[in-house]
Amino acid sequence: MSDEIRNDIKTAGGGSFSGGTYGDVTFNGSGTINGDVDAITYRVNGAGTSNGRVKAQSVTVNGTAGFNGEVQANEMTINGDANIRDGAGVGRLIVKGNLSIGGSLAAHDVQLHGFIRMGGDCQAETFTGEGGLTVAGLLNAGNVDITVQAPSTVREIGGERIVVRQPVGSLSTLTSLLTVFAEKRLTVDTIEGDVVWLENTSAKVVRGKQVTLGQGCIVDLVEYAESYTPAGAPQVREARQVSGAGA
Repeated sequence: MSDEIRNDIKTAGGGSFSGGTYGDVTFNGSGTINGDVDAITYRVNGAGTSNGRVKAQSVTVNGTAGFNGEVQANEMTINGDANIRDGAGVGRLIVKGNLSIGGSLAAHDVQLHGFIRMGGDCQAETFTGEGGLTVAGLLNAGNVDITVQAPSTVREIGGERIVVRQPVGSLSTLTSLLTVFAEKRLTVDTIEGDVVWLENTSAKVVRGKQVTLGQGCIVDLVEYAESYTPAGAPQVREARQVSGAGA
């Protein structure tokens, strides 16, 4: 980091600020930043809005945050509600509340313990956790391991290892309140991976080298290269062995 002086922003009530280079940005009450922001930390404990791009080493949302531009962060933790109008690039993303992204997400590690919605694609090394998700485009990750606790939809999933589990045991309070009457099912057009292991999933096509379909699966077509195991009485219209199936 350069030797430039970075002033802090800290609000206890409300305030409006211009974009620029800052040290720590903290909204304990409400605040708005108009313009692009480059900060060390960006924390919203109350309500905060940025009308521009945000770049920070860490972004933490404990209240309600609106990002009317792209977000770039080494680490981002969402404990409250956050809405990113455009896309985001994050090293490690932890979602314990609600996160909506208008565009696409590129991340190294996504840990889901709440709800995430994306208007574009999601590219990650790992995408793991439990909760609900909506991805309008492609979810592509080396390792996908999710326990679906709310109605979830993804257009397409690709990866080396893809596991979709039905919920077991106790749920978080937030998830229980929001999903007690909802069907905890993943609906997807296509899933394609090397190892695919699914429960409570509706899909048009599932492709993989090794495919296992467990309880609650409804699939039109399974294409597998090495093995197909129909465990838990899945509803499958057609399963056929082909060469080269998988990611």
